Parts: sequence; C-alpha cells; structure tokens
Amino acid sequence: MYWKYRFAIVVAVSALIGIAPGFVGFAAPFKQAPLGVSQNNTHLRDKCSSIIIGKKLTADRSVILAHNEDLGNYSAHHYVYILQAKHAAGEIAPTLFTANVPQVSETYAYTGTKIFDIKYFPGDVTSGINEYQVAVVNNASYRRDAPDPLPKDGRIIWTEFTKFALERAKTAEEAVQVIGTLASKYKLGADSGTMFGVTDPNDAWWVEVTLDGQWVAQRVKDDDASVRANIFRIGVVDFKSADFKYSEDLVSYAQKQGWYDPKDPFDFTKVYAAPEKVDSEYNTLREKRVMELLKPSAAARSVTPVLIMSILRDHYENTSSPYPDFTYGHTQGSPHQTDERTVCRIDTEVSVVIQSRGWLPADIGALSWRAMATPCTSIYTPWYLGSLRIPQEYQTGGSQFTKSSAYWSARNLSKSVDMRYGNTVVGKLQKIRGEFERKEFDSQKTIEDKALELYRQSPGKARAYLTEYSSEMAKKAMENINRLYKYSEKN
Repeated sequence: MYWKYRFAIVVAVSALIGIAPGFVGFAAPFKQAPLGVSQNNTHLRDKCSSIIIGKKLTADRSVILAHNEDLGNYSAHHYVYILQAKHAAGEIAPTLFTANVPQVSETYAYTGTKIFDIKYFPGDVTSGINEYQVAVVNNASYRRDAPDPLPKDGRIIWTEFTKFALERAKTAEEAVQVIGTLASKYKLGADSGTMFGVTDPNDAWWVEVTLDGQWVAQRVKDDDASVRANIFRIGVVDFKSADFKYSEDLVSYAQKQGWYDPKDPFDFTKVYAAPEKVDSEYNTLREKRVMELLKPSAAARSVTPVLIMSILRDHYENTSSPYPDFTYGHTQGSPHQTDERTVCRIDTEVSVVIQSRGWLPADIGALSWRAMATPCTSIYTPWYLGSLRIPQEYQTGGSQFTKSSAYWSARNLSKSVDMRYGNTVVGKLQKIRGEFERKEFDSQKTIEDKALELYRQSPGKARAYLTEYSSEMAKKAMENINRLYKYSEKN
C-alpha cells in the first residue's frame, strides 16, 4: 500500500549506498527513495502529519500546533531565525517560479525549520512561529482530476505560502487571509493541493488550497482537537458562519468542472478531494490513531507537549484491528520497515511541537520543541522566539553525510537503531532520551520565570539568556545523540 506513494525519481544507486550502508536483512526491507528530486515530481510529496489542539484542551491553555515533516530523500533541515526587515517600495518578494509577488513594507521576525537547499528539493520554510506568535505548518494534499505535469510558472509553492504567512500576519485569521489571497491571485505551483495548520495564542485554523487557487478555511474551536494526513478534510461549508473563509470562486469553479450539483450541500472534501485518497488507509489509519491517543487527555483538558511528542513518535504500538499487526513488540525488526503508513516514519526530516502562549511576551511565549530526523530516535529541544542565535551544527547539513551536522547526527542514529530495533539499543535510547527530556520539562518553569524577570529589566537580557539556554540544550542533545550512535553501532 505505502510504496506506491513514494518518490519515483531515478538517480545513481551508488550514491544511496554510500550514504545509507546496511539497509538490508529485515523481513520487510526498507526501500529508501533515491537522492535528488526533480522539480517536476514535487507533487509526490505526500507524507506529513499535523495536529492542532485548541487552548481549552491543553494543560496550560496554550494553543498547540504539531507536525512531522516527512519529506524524505535526505532533505536535511536547518533551524533558522529570520529578523524583522523593512523593504523598499516596488520590491518583489523572491519566489521559485517567479510569481512576482509585491513585497510588503515590513516583514516580521520568525523562527523555524527549512530545507537546506531549494535547488535540491523545491521548498524552503516548512514550519515556524513569528513575533506575534502566529505559527504555520504544511501538509501535501490532492485535488481531483489534476493534470500531469502540474503547472508551476508564475505560481507559489507550498513553503512560500508558509513563509509569506509568517512574515505578514499578526493573527492566525490574518495568516488565513494572506494564504487565501495569494492562492486566489497566483495559484498553487507543483502540487495539486496543499493544506496549512495556522495558530496563534487565541485561535486556530485549517486552510486547504487547490491547484487553481480555490481555497477554504475552517476554524478549530478552543475545545477541539484535530489531525490532518494527506487529503482534504474540510466537509460541508457553512457560508454564513464566521468559522469559515473561502475563495470567491470556490463554488463556481467546481460547478464549471462538473464536480458539484448546486442542489446538494457544498462539501469541500467531496467536491475537490481526489476520491481515491479520501478513504485510503494511508490517510485514515493515521488520523484515527492520533485521535484515539488524544482522546483521554482531551477529555480531561490536559493535553501537553509531552503527549503530542509521544504521538508524533507512534508506530501503532500495542494495537489490534483495524491497525496492521506488524510491530511484534519490535522483536522482529523495525516498525519503520513495513509497507504501512505510521505517524512516525523513517522519512521524517524534522518534528516540531509549537506552543503559542499569549500570557507571556512573544520572546518567551512562542516556543517550538524540535527534533531532527525520526522523532522516535531523536531528542526534542526547546527553541524560544527570543533565542536569536542558532548553533552552527543546526544550520549545517546537505543530502550527503555532513560532519558536525545536527541533522546528520540524528539521521545516523535513526538508521543505526533501525537495523537493531529488536535488541537493547531501543531500550537504552528511550531511557537516555526520556531522562533528558524530563529534565527539560522539569526546569521549564524555572527557566521561563527567570527569563520573564530579565525581560522586565530588559528584553535584550531575556533574549541573551534564552539564546544561551536553547543553544546549550541543543548541543547537549546532539552530544547524547552522537553517544547513542556509538553505542548502537557496537551492540
């Protein structure tokens, strides 16, 4: 089931072997996608998972936005901090397919994750949160009857929508409008459909965009939680409700295509989504599993980042029908080495859990927990908006092994553990990772209280303090990951 969705791009097999030795010998061998991605095949980017938790369901009343960026193809990610900037009149914002988008007079600061090189994989910023605590992530999706090849010239690609929203929006609702306005005017390039999770300290939305710029957005209510895989999920649109936003041609375009009978309620998924994807287990099992794992804590209104991290690491452990019975307690191989689509994948390049907390200054309240590569083998570390400096190790790494790269340290560990999943390596990893992350969470209040005290004296002092803290945690996490890699290779 799964492999028919993987990248179908042919390059030299010898390059793959040079990077990923030893991926053989499992009962269900891993079929790594070849390196190098043609811009003509970007619409095959279909692996991400995203979660939104409304503020009434979280333990601290933050809004949570979480995401596994399952891009694959060794699309190494870097961490970035982008400063606020002023722009001259008449300036054009850079876009991959020359969409000629006028630049705004001022763009906002944000921190996020990005693909190491837009020339390697057409994409840039894959997640982020800005100085107004507006956070954005993206999943690929599929519109019905999409042409092949997909158009791209003069259009905007998935990550450019994310970047523009982070640069231009002070609220989640404003970000929805930024995405929607750009979609209507410039349309979507190189994908038949895409979607965005958008949050701020008080609000949350899903935005779903189709190839020719038709789009719809639905608010996630404060007492709700939801998940997206890789297909549109917004259903019947209430055109009179403030909880929906949409393009002017949403209905008329569908009618012209013969997809919608005006006698029926307008169901966006039914009208626009690729029918073969809607009920595919590739999407439905993942979504069902996330909601089942969320249910107890959501009912108790006690969802935490720790819970979300555990969900992003999930491989259907200890499940029964309808989930595939392939984990075997992980004694017969890695849960990644199957044809089934789990939440956590070997393809994951970066995993993020973002909190927007309006009762704190954005430098402290805008918090991203990030883990490089496969989250089940990696370590989440905290990155505050006030953390102005990113360690060089987290800004290094390409498609080949790169020395002193946080991404490649985490990727090497994920590959090594994958070959030894059934032995003591996994237990050792989980113990060290768990202890490290527990210390981070146990010290969080103390760190933030100190940062707030410094912020009241001078925002600059708080930023310096948070920068040192985030950098220290990230470096220690990398040291632990390298240590675990050496242990894994010996056992």
